[in-house]
Amino acid sequence: MKSVSKQIFLNALVCPTLGWLLRSGEVAKQITKTELTLGERFRIEQGIEIGRRARELYPGGLLIDDTDLVSASRKTERLMNDQNVSIILEGAFLIDGFVARADILRRKGKGWHLVEVKSSVNDREEFIDDMAYTAMVVDRCGFNISSVSLLLVSKDFRLGMENEELFAQIDHTDKVLVRVEEFKPFWQQIEEITRTPVKPEPRLLFECRKCELFKECLGKDIDNHIFDIPRLSQSKFDQLAELGIVCIKAIPDGFPLTENQARVRECVQTKNPFVGDRLKSELTSISWPAYYLDFETVMTAIPLYPDIAPYTQIPTQYSIHKCSDVDLIIDNLEYLADPSKDCRRELTENLINNLGENGSIIIYSNFEKAVVNSLGRLYPDLSERLNSLVGRMIDLGAIIGRNYYHPDFHGSTSIKVTLPVLVPEMSYDNLEIADGDSAMAAFAYLALGKYEDEKVEAIKRNLLEYCKQDTLAMVKLHQRLTDYV
Repeated sequence: MKSVSKQIFLNALVCPTLGWLLRSGEVAKQITKTELTLGERFRIEQGIEIGRRARELYPGGLLIDDTDLVSASRKTERLMNDQNVSIILEGAFLIDGFVARADILRRKGKGWHLVEVKSSVNDREEFIDDMAYTAMVVDRCGFNISSVSLLLVSKDFRLGMENEELFAQIDHTDKVLVRVEEFKPFWQQIEEITRTPVKPEPRLLFECRKCELFKECLGKDIDNHIFDIPRLSQSKFDQLAELGIVCIKAIPDGFPLTENQARVRECVQTKNPFVGDRLKSELTSISWPAYYLDFETVMTAIPLYPDIAPYTQIPTQYSIHKCSDVDLIIDNLEYLADPSKDCRRELTENLINNLGENGSIIIYSNFEKAVVNSLGRLYPDLSERLNSLVGRMIDLGAIIGRNYYHPDFHGSTSIKVTLPVLVPEMSYDNLEIADGDSAMAAFAYLALGKYEDEKVEAIKRNLLEYCKQDTLAMVKLHQRLTDYV
């Protein structure tokens, strides 16, 4: 059985069953997906790159690159006991079945300064837990952590700046050392729970709703679980759990629910969709020709272009399906930026021209509106025309949210949920790029020159096909909704 890692410890604090599954290796059997998506791989690579650049800030540091944990921990201990060594990178610690890796350790008097590197521009409470676990294990190994810092990506960094300017450091010593003391009483308890040969019985917790294993654990074979209730609060969950209710259809009539939550319960109990009285009027408010609009964007830790901050969301392409009436497509207009340069100005001008001056612009969620508003702030000379586009926008997703619900939506009205229910004949399965994260990663790889020349054009076609599918999906959803009015 493997050691207790940071992931195992922090998960076991919330759910002993998950901690046991992680340590025993049973998680691999529970999760059916084995291959990373392009988007997941890109995020991992960004984290690795930020870690590499952070290590460059400490040129005298000694890197522990041993893959064997026992060997790495022994080497780390030997170097930490050597007074001539002042900086250790990726130090490894292994004691009593617990293992940790410290990104950066810097000798500070009789103690050590622990630096945790994160590929984020924003500080988060969860980072305190991460640093506290590492500090706790290092302390258990007999080394004093006297100060703790978080190294984040700086919002002020721009392409071409020195590596030192990529990072911003925040002192979190007080918070981390307090959390270490809070963690210590759980050390032996978690070691015993996760080491036992018998899996602990799972208990339904509010945190289960975000667990990757929920569908294979307490959610298995339960259709329309209470976690499908929109905006379910902790207090309502606690009340339902106390009543022993885990399925929406078992919620009694007298239980306090919002109007939207009660609607979901009724649909599940009757097995019939809900159709709101205002669906017809909201759909008939659409003026023709209508333009169904979808954007794709890219967002990277290291900016792709000059004068752009880390993690700036840059629109890179759009698709527009122009219709003269419901499901009567008269044109498909599209744009894909040149990955080698910042094309936002060109994209904006093309967008304005493609969307004309009249007719509704159909979007799905507020994302497209936010992108257009951001372009208006970036280009003040175009803001008046961009504002007029925003004024013509009608959110099809919001119309569905207010006026239509199907039991198979399972609490969500995202387009990836509503489409297979309402338009089952339409699918993303045959597309080479089939999700937004992978589209973002593919464009970033193009910009970074990661693809061989013979693949570049195929990747661009795949990007255009994916974006086009999103706007076609809106056209088909709109058409299907008219069947209910």
